[in-house]
Amino acid sequence: MTRKFVILATTALLILGAVMWWIGQRAQNELQAVATRQFNNQQLILAQKVAQDITQHFAYLQGSLLELASIGHKHPELLRTPERAIPPFLEILRSSDVLAIGYSPPGSQEVTLFDADGPVEAPLVLDYAPFLDWADGTATTFKVLYGPCEAPTAGPFKGKTIVRIATRYWPVGTTPDRPGTLFMVVDAMSVAQRYAHDVRSGETGYAWVLDQRGIFLDHFIAEFIGSDAVQARIGRDPNLDYSRIETIMRDHILKGQEGVDWYVSGWHRGARGEVRKLIAYTPARIAPDQPRPLVWGVAVVAPVEEVEGIIGQATRREMLMVAAFQAVVFMGLAVTIYFSMRWSSELKSEVEIRTSELREARDKITENLRTLLDTQERLIRSERFAAIGEAASHISHEIKNPLMLMAGFARQVRRTLDAGSKEHEKLRMVEEEAKRLETLLMEVRDFTRPSAPRLEPLDLNATVADTLKLMETELAARGVELRTELAEGLPPVLHDPGQLRQVIINLIKNAAEAMPEGGHVAVTTSRNGGSAEIIVRDSGPGLPPEQLKLIFNPFYTTKERGTGLGLSVCYRILQDHQGDIRAASEPGKGCEFTVSLPVG
Repeated sequence: MTRKFVILATTALLILGAVMWWIGQRAQNELQAVATRQFNNQQLILAQKVAQDITQHFAYLQGSLLELASIGHKHPELLRTPERAIPPFLEILRSSDVLAIGYSPPGSQEVTLFDADGPVEAPLVLDYAPFLDWADGTATTFKVLYGPCEAPTAGPFKGKTIVRIATRYWPVGTTPDRPGTLFMVVDAMSVAQRYAHDVRSGETGYAWVLDQRGIFLDHFIAEFIGSDAVQARIGRDPNLDYSRIETIMRDHILKGQEGVDWYVSGWHRGARGEVRKLIAYTPARIAPDQPRPLVWGVAVVAPVEEVEGIIGQATRREMLMVAAFQAVVFMGLAVTIYFSMRWSSELKSEVEIRTSELREARDKITENLRTLLDTQERLIRSERFAAIGEAASHISHEIKNPLMLMAGFARQVRRTLDAGSKEHEKLRMVEEEAKRLETLLMEVRDFTRPSAPRLEPLDLNATVADTLKLMETELAARGVELRTELAEGLPPVLHDPGQLRQVIINLIKNAAEAMPEGGHVAVTTSRNGGSAEIIVRDSGPGLPPEQLKLIFNPFYTTKERGTGLGLSVCYRILQDHQGDIRAASEPGKGCEFTVSLPVG
C-alpha cells in the first residue's frame, strides 16, 4: 500500500510540475513574441527615418541643381564663364557630399567638370552621352535624370561610389540646337553613412544600406562597405547558411519592399558565432519615377538577445515564481523518493561493485586470450617454418647435384641431335624443367638459410623508387599501368635495401601475374604512427577469404607453376626487420599488401 501511495504521489507531483512549467513557458513565449514584434516595429521606424533622411538629402541636391539651372536660364551670361560661376556653388554643396559639378554649354556635347581644385584636367572616363541625349529629348516628363550607383575603376572618382544627376536649361533669348546640361556628382557612400552609420537599435543594433546592385553603401563592418552583400557574408564565414537573408534581400529589399523578418548571421559587432537577428527594412526612393528608378534598401538589425534584454526582468520574475513552485514540488518528490529508494541504494551499490569487478575480469581474460592466440599463431608458424626449412634443406642438398648432372648431360646430348627432331625437343624440355627446379631450390635455400639483413638508416622512398625503375619495362610489356604516390617527409628507416627490394619485386610480380588482361598497380608510402608503410594495391580479381588466410604459408600457391615460397620469404625478411606484412582483399576488387617497418 505504501509503495502504491509513493508512486501515485510522485506521478501527481510530476504532472503538476509539468503543467506549471508548460504554463510558464507558454506565457514567456507569448510575452517574447509581443516584445519581438514591438521591437521590430521600432526598428522599422528607425529604418524609415534613415530612408526619409536620404531621400530628403537627394531632394535638396536636386533642388540645388534645378536652382543652378534656373540661374543659367535667367542669367545665361553667368554660365558663359563656368569657371567663375560653378566653384562658389560647389563650395556650398561640398558639405552635402557633392564631389563635382559639371557643365555642357548649349549646342555642345563637351562636358567640363569642376571639383574642389577647379576644372578636372584628367580624362573623365565615364560616359556622359546618355545624359546629353536625354537633355536633347523633348518627350521626357521629368526635370532631372538620375544615373545608377557606379564605382569607377579609373578617372577622377576612382575608388568611390557615386551617383550622377543631370538637368537641362535653355538660356533666355537664345535658340541653340540643343539645351545646356548641368551635372552633379554625388558621393553615394558618404550620403548613406551620414544618416545610417550612427544609428543604434537597442543596445547593439545598427543599420546598413544597399544600393540597387546589392552593394553595401554603409555597414557597421568597415570591410563590407563597397562589397556585394552576399559575397561579403560568405567571405567572412563560408560555413554558415545565408539562404534566409539572401532571400530577404533578393525578393524584398532590392525590389523596394518594406517589412520585418529575422535571419541567422555569423557575427554581431565584435563578437563571432551564430546569431539570430531581427531585421526591419524599407526602401529609400530617391528617384522612383524614372525609367530606371534609383531605390536603395535601408535595414536596421539587432540580435534577438535585445528583445530578451527588454523582457528580461519580467521573465525573470515569472521564472522565479515557477522555479519556486517547482522547488517545492521537487523537494517533496525528493523526500518521497529518498524514503522509497533508500532500501535499494546499498544493493545497487553492491551490484555496481560486483559488475565492475566482473567487467574488469572479462576485459583481462579477453586481452589475455587475444595475446595467447596471437602468440600461438606465431609459434605455430615458426614451428612450421622450422620443420619445412629442415626438410627443404635436406631435400635441396640431395637433389641439387644430380639435377645439375642431368641438365648438363641433356644439354650435351641435345647438341648432337638434329634441331628439328623430337628427341631434340624432349631434351630441351628436360633442360627447362631442370632449370625451373634449380630456381625452386634457390628459393628454398633463401627460405631455409636467409642471410641476416644489413640494416642501415636509409631513405625508404629512394629504395622504393629504385625498385620501381627495375619493374617499369616488365609491367609495360604486360599491359599493366604503374601508379606511384610517395609520401614526403618520411624519416630514415632502418632496412636492408637489397632484401626490401626483393619483397617489393615479389609483391609487384604477383600483382601483375594476377592481371593477365592488364590493369594497374598502385605503390604508395606513408607514415602511420611509429611505422613507415609501403602499400601495393592491384586491380585484379582479388582472393576469397579462405585463400587469403593461407598465402603466407610455405609452398601454398594459387598459380599453376608457382613454388609457394615467394610470400613466405617476404614474411621472413620482414620479421628479420622487426616489421610486418598484412594482406587484405575483396573478390572482384583486387588485393592490397601493406609492409610496415618501424621508424627510429
